[in-house]
Amino acid sequence: MAWTDFSDKTILQAWGLMKITVAADTVKGDLLGRSGALADANGNVPAEFVALESADSGTTINAAKFAYCKKPSTIGAGGVVTRGDHSGTADDVIWLSATGGRPSATPVATIAQMVGVVIDQDTFVLEPKANYDGNAELVASNKTLDVQDCGKEMYVTADAITITLPATATEFHFVIVNGMNDGDCLVTVSPNASDLITGPDYAGTDDKDWENTKATARAGDRIELAFRTATGYVVTKLVGTWTQES
Repeated sequence: MAWTDFSDKTILQAWGLMKITVAADTVKGDLLGRSGALADANGNVPAEFVALESADSGTTINAAKFAYCKKPSTIGAGGVVTRGDHSGTADDVIWLSATGGRPSATPVATIAQMVGVVIDQDTFVLEPKANYDGNAELVASNKTLDVQDCGKEMYVTADAITITLPATATEFHFVIVNGMNDGDCLVTVSPNASDLITGPDYAGTDDKDWENTKATARAGDRIELAFRTATGYVVTKLVGTWTQES
């Protein structure tokens, strides 16, 4: 099961403490933007801080850059204690969601920002990343790119997806990102049959794909490609393990 958000987060530790005036009613553990607004992927408010207190809008509260959090245990009949369970798996990435202040198990369109990581059954760290993509599109099925995909970041959110590049006739630039958890997703980038992809230590061969190998894939792995010549594309940025098809 995927990590599931919840209210009433317990803050075990926090680093980078500061004060901030919240611009909306806030619950402890909410993600905040730099203005004090609730962070929101679709509202174009990236996360920068974690609220350490619940408060009404306009209140100045304690916040932090990083917070080690826990889902509380529950006490049932007869005093039986059940350990909290947020349904996540260790090392799962937590993303900014489209619900104000809340994290998500998966990236969402517009702002794709990693905001934390799962530690174990009931604990996780909230740590909003300074770097994020501000015009993300989610890709859950095979897709052929075109000129209208320039200026976006294509976030792959399903396994074994092939992104096909258009024939190199004009100066395109594309960004493709693995948006799943570590080891969960094979991403394949396929050129036109008459095109090649030149990259680090690869001269390139016509009609040979580049692959973000599933076994070594990590959330956020990316490849950026730009028009080279009429013969194909060149890799301008590479994060993670990508190999050219043999």
